[in-house]
Amino acid sequence: MTRPALARAAAILCGNPDFQRFLAYRYPAPWGQSGDLPAHKRAASVIYTVCRIQSRRELDTNAEARRRYDRLVGLPYSSWRAAKSGGSPICGASVRVAERPF
Repeated sequence: MTRPALARAAAILCGNPDFQRFLAYRYPAPWGQSGDLPAHKRAASVIYTVCRIQSRRELDTNAEARRRYDRLVGLPYSSWRAAKSGGSPICGASVRVAERPF
């Protein structure tokens, strides 16, 4: 089985209520700025703002956008999920979850 493209994975995550809660917690200002949109579109809007992109497709074509997504969204979300479940996102490694973005 092949790994889906990052843009597709991000689109799928945007429909996940757990991911939406993470984005609302981690990025309250961008989340609040798109308050009239449905939650999945608010999640996409936060990704656009945080990663400084116009479309999720850029996550597949722009290396800097991919790095920003990994650093600001993907890895923190993995850590947040692991902390919620009491586990670790990476093979027993201990990860501290920041309360707010850098």
